[in-house]
Amino acid sequence: MFYRPWKALPHDPSFPSDLEELGYHVHESNEIRSIENPNNYFKFFISRNQRYNERQRYAMNEASEKIVHAGLEALGLKKTLLPLGTTSPTTPNVPIFVSSDIEAKSRVIVIIGETYQDLGILAHRVLGGLGGVAKGSMISVVSALQRQPSGPGDATPPGFILANTGQFIWHAAVQRSLTIVGAEGAPMPSAVHAGLKWHGEVGRDRVPGSEDTRAHIKTIFEGVVPAMVDPDAAIDVIAVGDGADALEQYLDWSETWKKLTGRINCLAILGGYHSMDDLKCDGFREFLRERARAYATSSEPLGTPLSGPDGNPHTATFTRIGAPVYSGGEPHFVETLLVHALPHLAGWMLEVTRAGKDSYRNPDVAVLYADPADETAPLEPDWSKWQQAPLHEQPPTDFGFVAPEADISGELEEETTKRAGRKQDQGKRERRGYR
Repeated sequence: MFYRPWKALPHDPSFPSDLEELGYHVHESNEIRSIENPNNYFKFFISRNQRYNERQRYAMNEASEKIVHAGLEALGLKKTLLPLGTTSPTTPNVPIFVSSDIEAKSRVIVIIGETYQDLGILAHRVLGGLGGVAKGSMISVVSALQRQPSGPGDATPPGFILANTGQFIWHAAVQRSLTIVGAEGAPMPSAVHAGLKWHGEVGRDRVPGSEDTRAHIKTIFEGVVPAMVDPDAAIDVIAVGDGADALEQYLDWSETWKKLTGRINCLAILGGYHSMDDLKCDGFREFLRERARAYATSSEPLGTPLSGPDGNPHTATFTRIGAPVYSGGEPHFVETLLVHALPHLAGWMLEVTRAGKDSYRNPDVAVLYADPADETAPLEPDWSKWQQAPLHEQPPTDFGFVAPEADISGELEEETTKRAGRKQDQGKRERRGYR
């Protein structure tokens, strides 16, 4: 028998996590473009071997992440490792970004992203394509909100905490935390291995306090906030996609809400799908109605009111969130909602800030929106051709109804004759040797 040793397997491809070495650079438009052809963006398919494509994307995402992190540090944020007190980046940790002077801030904005995005990234489709580095990352969000005051009597910019709800898989070989997508592109023993085995255990490939998204959110609000944020500071929260769903599940508990009810000033939900019908905590339900706002994917102009807190039965868009719902100006992708909704969202958060801590209440807004009707479509389907067809051609009782007293003997006799003819033809074919 043939024997192939492990060392004879093809090596896993390797690419440098450097933009220029990969053949790209940050164009003057702040977009990542090809050095060879500045009109081209990132090219994923470089080989018929999918493993080469995945490994190149892994390196490209790491290179992009370095650029984004440098930009966030230039805005005054510093990388902090969880669990708090971790000093070595080579020991199991999950990084977050925190304002360097957060202890002195009277207003802090906590941003919770989607669970499959790297730290500081909004959407790679924007960061690595049309839009650019700043627009596709938290750089644009932090830059926009830093222009706002911290309160009616405090003109200083707010502080920030950027949570990391995606990178919770600790990869010992590369000594960093990865998202599920990132783990698929991480180095393997060979190019033909099926993948790496994850145990989901603290001490092996999970970090204490950040074993999953909900555990990480709990660590942010029960560990990072008490340790770093002034007890009297107002906390504004922005949550995107499934990160928003995980946040609502965490907050929707009476014991949790008792701890945070006086701290969270407002909440913005972008692309969340946690239904108000599943809410259990009355205090959190009231907070959503009075001091929260949601943005949904919609083809309507940015800021169009789609629903009140109780939902809108005249639209297919999910609106039973428990808070007023507005169009995010993005028709398709949840990951780009914050990119498009940022101007409108920033204006609302400024309004909340100017009202003062715990003083803002959502105004009553007349919602006139309804999905446009297709005037060319008939209101009821036309079943006449089925109802008028012979009985044997009609589908089962779904269409048409035959009265018990109806005389159908003629139709049954006709059907019996046809069946006999078909059986006779089949017998002739079999005698001739056909099947």
